[in-house]
Amino acid sequence: MSEKMRAMAVNKESVEMVEIPKPNPGTNEVRVKVISASVNPAEEKVISGGFVGRILHAKTSPLIVGWDFAGTVDEVGNGVSDLEKGTPVWGHLAFSNKTRQGSFSEYITLPRTELAVKPDNVPSHIAAAAATISMTSLQSLRDIGGLQKDGKVLVIGAAGGVGSVAVGIAKRLGAHVTAVCSTKDVERVTALGADLVIDRKKSNPLESESEYDLVFDTPAVHSFGSCAKTLKAKGTYVTTLPGPELISGMIKAIFSSKNCRFVAVVSKSADLELVGEMLNDGMMVPIDSRHKIADLGVALKRQTDPARSGRVVVDVADGWTE
Repeated sequence: MSEKMRAMAVNKESVEMVEIPKPNPGTNEVRVKVISASVNPAEEKVISGGFVGRILHAKTSPLIVGWDFAGTVDEVGNGVSDLEKGTPVWGHLAFSNKTRQGSFSEYITLPRTELAVKPDNVPSHIAAAAATISMTSLQSLRDIGGLQKDGKVLVIGAAGGVGSVAVGIAKRLGAHVTAVCSTKDVERVTALGADLVIDRKKSNPLESESEYDLVFDTPAVHSFGSCAKTLKAKGTYVTTLPGPELISGMIKAIFSSKNCRFVAVVSKSADLELVGEMLNDGMMVPIDSRHKIADLGVALKRQTDPARSGRVVVDVADGWTE
């Protein structure tokens, strides 16, 4: 009989603790004991069962979601020789319809190439809060957007999880950062290190012409069409979600000197190590709240609250009792 572990199962009506088999690491895999996790917009999309949700996670019963994690190595599979039991690690589980079990559980398994050793000076809850949003930001800016030193980037939604980390990463890539947020967040976004902060309640950041090398639409609320004017020739619009507007934008971009792209996040050890250095160097990750795993329903609800300001962290290892 396989060993059991606790996990939190979710559906449209409820969140409940269940017991499921403890996963065993396969070849080149690592089993991690989860200490901390965090909530993303992806959870809501998977739970609702829409098109985007179906490409982010396998349809399983019970449904165990969660992508960010920080924890310790519990066991390694054949082919993994550089990690020992107890080594602190962090990372991001793949956004994929092959992902069958998430980090809202006691243990997870994943390929060695998709996690990294956590810096000692970075607390587990900060690492878990940073994992998905930092991979999204780094790959959007550097890889998809081709952001270079002294390049100019417009970060829309700079007070959000992805946006706030995008400001910090873009500055560390040597770019000039213009950040867009609402009035209540101007002071906080300024503290993130943006060169210029635009209050979207007072000014439309998309009115300027040929201004930016990259427009990063972190909440995916705009379109290539609405942002194209503010891009330089050969500039790039990057969004975080696929959809009809993205497809339309990509078609328009074919007949333009500008680019319309979407980031499909891939968890890579090297990228996690790079961001780990940035976190160790003081890059800020805004935390809205922390919740025990037993209160996951409250955490999921907080993620959708318009008043939320930062990441919603879930304490897993010590959070199974209310």
